[in-house]
Amino acid sequence: MPDRMKPRNVTHLLADRSVLDSWAHTAGIDDSENAERIFKRLAEQGVSLHALGNLIKSLGQLLPLFGDADRLLVTLGRFLQVVPSPSAAVAIFEEDPEALDQLLEVLATSPFLGEIIIAEPDVWESIRRGGGRPEKRESLRDVLRSEVGNSLDSSFVMHKLRRFKRREILRIAYGDIVKQQRLETVVDQISAIAECVIDEALRVVFLQQQQRRGTPLTTDGRPATIAVVALGKLGGNELNYSSDVDLIFCYSEDGDVAGSKTCTTGEFFTRVVQEVTRMLNDQTELGAAYRVDLRLRPHGGQGPLVLPRAALQRYYDRQGRTWERQAWVKARCIAGDRHLGEKLLAELHPWIYSRWLPRTEISGIRALKRQIEQRSIREGVDSADLKTGRGGIRDIEFTIQFLQLLNGGDEPEVRVGNTIEAIQRLAATGSLNDQEREILERNYRLLRTVEHRLQILHDRQTHRLPENEYDFALLASRLRYGSHPNAQGGLRRDLEEATRLNRRILDHLLHDAFPGESTPTAEVDLILDPDPPKELVDNVLRPRGFRDIPQAYRMVTALSEESSRFLSSRRCRHFFAAIVSRLLDGVSATPDPDATLTTLVSVSDSLGGKGMLWELLSESPGALDLTIRFCSAAPFLAELLIKNPGMIDELQDSLLGGEIPVLENLEGELWELCGRHTADILPSLMAFKVSKQLRIGINDLLEQRSPHMIAASLSDLADALMQFVVHSQSQVVPQAIRSVPHEGNLIDAMGFIVLAMGKFGGREMNYASDVDVIFLYDEEVARSCFGRFSESELGLLFGDVAHRVLKIFNRFTPQGRLYEVDSRLRPGGQSGPIVTSLKAFGRYFSPEGPAVVWERQALVKARVVAGGKASADRVRDLIKRAIYEHSWKKVDIHEIYSMRLRMEETAAKNNLKRGPGGVVDIEFLVQMLQLIHGRKNSNLQTPSTLLALEVLADVGVIENDTATSLRDAYGLLRKIEGRLRLLDVRLGHTFPAGHHERNQLANLLDRHDGQILADEVFQTTRMVRRVFQNIFSQAESHLAENEAD
Repeated sequence: MPDRMKPRNVTHLLADRSVLDSWAHTAGIDDSENAERIFKRLAEQGVSLHALGNLIKSLGQLLPLFGDADRLLVTLGRFLQVVPSPSAAVAIFEEDPEALDQLLEVLATSPFLGEIIIAEPDVWESIRRGGGRPEKRESLRDVLRSEVGNSLDSSFVMHKLRRFKRREILRIAYGDIVKQQRLETVVDQISAIAECVIDEALRVVFLQQQQRRGTPLTTDGRPATIAVVALGKLGGNELNYSSDVDLIFCYSEDGDVAGSKTCTTGEFFTRVVQEVTRMLNDQTELGAAYRVDLRLRPHGGQGPLVLPRAALQRYYDRQGRTWERQAWVKARCIAGDRHLGEKLLAELHPWIYSRWLPRTEISGIRALKRQIEQRSIREGVDSADLKTGRGGIRDIEFTIQFLQLLNGGDEPEVRVGNTIEAIQRLAATGSLNDQEREILERNYRLLRTVEHRLQILHDRQTHRLPENEYDFALLASRLRYGSHPNAQGGLRRDLEEATRLNRRILDHLLHDAFPGESTPTAEVDLILDPDPPKELVDNVLRPRGFRDIPQAYRMVTALSEESSRFLSSRRCRHFFAAIVSRLLDGVSATPDPDATLTTLVSVSDSLGGKGMLWELLSESPGALDLTIRFCSAAPFLAELLIKNPGMIDELQDSLLGGEIPVLENLEGELWELCGRHTADILPSLMAFKVSKQLRIGINDLLEQRSPHMIAASLSDLADALMQFVVHSQSQVVPQAIRSVPHEGNLIDAMGFIVLAMGKFGGREMNYASDVDVIFLYDEEVARSCFGRFSESELGLLFGDVAHRVLKIFNRFTPQGRLYEVDSRLRPGGQSGPIVTSLKAFGRYFSPEGPAVVWERQALVKARVVAGGKASADRVRDLIKRAIYEHSWKKVDIHEIYSMRLRMEETAAKNNLKRGPGGVVDIEFLVQMLQLIHGRKNSNLQTPSTLLALEVLADVGVIENDTATSLRDAYGLLRKIEGRLRLLDVRLGHTFPAGHHERNQLANLLDRHDGQILADEVFQTTRMVRRVFQNIFSQAESHLAENEAD
């Protein structure tokens, strides 16, 4: 077809079937003969060929966009036949190109709306020119009242009500479909139309009955009135295009009808309700106005159609059931005596929104939800049903109403009937988090919009998605997903994702909050009742072994309430109630339930969001057990949280089984966290250390790692912090040097070295270990960087770096020190220079140097933790010469033995580190054998006690059985040391003497009781001391024989 359709082209198209068929195929039309008839009829009715040509051209472009082109063209043809002037109508399409596009979009969306447009074409043009703008209720009511006038003729009134509704629904649909008005605007306008129609029907029927029977009066002679309360979608001001209206009628008081001896006020209003229902329900040529459902009234379908206010209130107070309370969440007076309706609602609010939900109510809500789901399963309802499918509209509304019931007692702001508004208000009060609000609100809008397109299609109350692909594609097109082949796939994906996310959130909020099918227990009542009776408190807490019941209740109450007024205690209480029974059971199983509960309060207070913790624990029973365990058996971890507020994320990560930290990952995390800091980095370093210690400690409690892996991870943490602090000292380097090209970190490149010693060097640290270091510098590397710096200048420069490092580590903060770093193992001890050159270090440890036996022995644990590769290799070579190429004599071994015994003199016998048979016995024994045999066996040149012990057995220095016994003993003693630190860092290395303390430790070590553990420990230390003495004696004898030879 040519771009511009001239009159002769139109004539040619209508005369030549092949040309018409070609156009029809392009436009998506199958019946070209029908198209020909429509166009010829328009030409016969005076539409010019020029105007008709432009219409045909526009239709060829627009029809393929909407689909179902044949039906659309037929409906358009019918519309143009009923307008006063087809020529004028087509001229409008020419003048305003959007007019045809908008008409076709409405016709494509709804054949039902098409019939309204054809019935009242003048109304369509008026609406289009008005833009489908929303109207105020007062204006709508006045328009309807003027149309009905003073007539009391039921047929006339019914016609006016239906015609008014059809006309206004067309206006609303135009705003919805064409102008894309917000869902809230659309449902508000649909609800407003229903209110006006119901109110007008009630007014007319009341007058009819008054004319026939007289005026209804109360017992004291005042006029009796009636109010209409809407529940469901109408009550929530969120009516669908084709919803039922759920109504409850209420009149003011009992009495008699003036002038009648046989009719009571109740009978009068019963007749009013019957006639109003008939006026709305009955089918006419324009259909029904609304389908009225009265089954939500007291006693359902068997109950009176209308009750006086006092009887309604009495029924709900005495007999109101859970589902009725939930239904009344949406209650709103929409017609009749508004004052009466509002008074009724105010009286019922304390019943609807109790300050707490007893377990029977919660059980009832969950039972109702199960019944709905089971009925859906029986009836075969699946994901194709937008309303009843899982994650669908009903699920969202049901759960939101549950949260309103749960929170409305204390939070009047959430007492609203509209679902979207309720979601927003629940989020504002903290009952939903921002992510839940955003997802539920977005998905609810999507589901309701799709529902609207389904219902407006034929004005039918349907919620089911089309089953065949063609109809589903049309639905996708009506929802503006397009008409391309992938459009319906996009709609399906959006709906599947929406219901999937809804299910996850709603199951979490409703099902996971109260898991299992059993009735919630008395513990739930204890939490949700703001003033529980003393008997309930005693019945819940006393059997669980709490000594101070009033204090325990105060602690439990504190756990259920947020410390910050900016957080929602309602949400906190909701999730705490979900776990309280299991939590109290777990606490009661600890050695000291009162102390465990107190610690848990302190920990939860420090987190800045208890509700988040209870939410996590409601989803993870293992995390709940672990939380109780560390509050009972690991006060050290609890203290970390208490002294470092706001660590909820770190705790959650740790409880959910985060991996134990390793050096490579720690270095990257640390630089990402603190690498760009120019101000004081210590607070960030402290927070980093605490978060990692927490994760290591929880892994320790879970027994998922050996004590040696825990020690290695704690040492890796110290390594990473030491490296970061050292490498961040580049600001002390002269500016001229910073620009010199170098590989890696500048501090390493200029020759600075940190040598780890002791437990730090052996990667055997515990939770409270000091960090022993020696600071060195490589003068060869330094001079290649700095040029002609003197020895003293280099000493000052590197000394400044060392002092800055010590200052950061040893500085006190409210959370303590980063680590206590001790550099007194350096040559010359405390009186020597803070940093030593490699040349001076080599001289000190040379055969002629002043280094004594214990200093050489200490180098067995030396390990480079910071420094360039070349410098580190030189340090290792110096250490090797100082200890493994040293000629060890019997006197040296005896000195090591004597030094060990001197350490014992200042320690208690039950000191697991320095006492007889303690950790130091094993370490000195192993180090002594490393010194003697390390020259011949390079594998012995390791700072690790356990690795050296393994090699000593492999090379035959000690027997395998002896090595196994020592390894097991070392593991047990180090594990107990770690657990003592978790219990109380002040306990140090001393095995407790008290029965209670031993039982606590035994519980932490999964031993039956403290005495069994004590027997195991002292048997172990006796064995270690015996082996220690035997091996030292053998070593001295062996060296004495060698020296004699």
